[in-house]
Amino acid sequence: MLKKIMAMACALCLTTAVFASCGDTSSEGGDTTTTTKAAETEAPAETEASDETEAPEETTSPEETEAAEGGDADTSDLPYIDEVTGLECFEPDPNYVPVTEFKGYDAFLMFADSEWFWSNFAGQGYVEDQRADGAYGVDADITGDGTYTVSITKDSIAAQDPVLGSYNPQVLLDENEGVVFPANGATVFCVDITGICDGTTTDTGEETKKGDQKQFTDEDNYGINKFARGKYTGQEISVTVDSIKADGQEVEFDDAKIVKGNIESNNNCYRLEIYNEYGKGKEDPAIDKSKLMFSQSLEVTFTITGLDKEDGAAEGDTAEAAEGTEEATEEAAAE
Repeated sequence: MLKKIMAMACALCLTTAVFASCGDTSSEGGDTTTTTKAAETEAPAETEASDETEAPEETTSPEETEAAEGGDADTSDLPYIDEVTGLECFEPDPNYVPVTEFKGYDAFLMFADSEWFWSNFAGQGYVEDQRADGAYGVDADITGDGTYTVSITKDSIAAQDPVLGSYNPQVLLDENEGVVFPANGATVFCVDITGICDGTTTDTGEETKKGDQKQFTDEDNYGINKFARGKYTGQEISVTVDSIKADGQEVEFDDAKIVKGNIESNNNCYRLEIYNEYGKGKEDPAIDKSKLMFSQSLEVTFTITGLDKEDGAAEGDTAEAAEGTEEATEEAAAE
């Protein structure tokens, strides 16, 4: 009997617990339903708030945004690379002004690359009718024996000719970037030292034939006038190429293969023909033109001797005269 009473009590307790549980569920269900409705009505506001709070996390910096849109921010600082040579291209200096006054002989770098984009065929000291399409190099003033450098640069090749007022018709500029495209290879590569030769001998030392120097008409300004008669034969002076540099880097060459002398019989220039598609320099070239590439500068440094012999003789005569005067003075004092 006791067991039954206890069983009934347990059952009653369980029933009460179940009812209580159902009551809680009903109450929570009401709350849940209300909450759900509130969530549904407030969802747009919460969604907008969520978007607004998450936006800063997704927003990138102005630089990153510009880069994503077109890459302007990143690429503006990147160098412009030429597709053919792989070299970086540079803008010429708009304020570059060439030197045009020479006390001695005007030496210049004569050059044209394989496409004739970098070309220079006149000295900066030349008169108007001898400048061809203009002078666009950095020349050297040869005032006596010594070492000199001539070059063409990204600045000189794109500059305005100071006499003609023209710009180099051959130079290739990128219109959008404003940079000079690099030089590749060589068609003509020489150094002309204006005004030295008298035209009486060829580059090999042979006597020139009568009439070969008929264009030598002006005896004045021979240092900058290639058609005036100079003072020396090509054999009376000596020129050795010390270095060739492209963008500051050494270029291999063989000085023994450079054709030298008064190569053209109708002018007074002493020429160093390093390579010439139309001359002797093509037969056994002093350089490998296929490896010649540059975007900033090409320069040749050379040493010339033989120009000071007259000055040396004059100095010797002066010294002897001075010694003679001193001796005469001493004798007079002794008497």
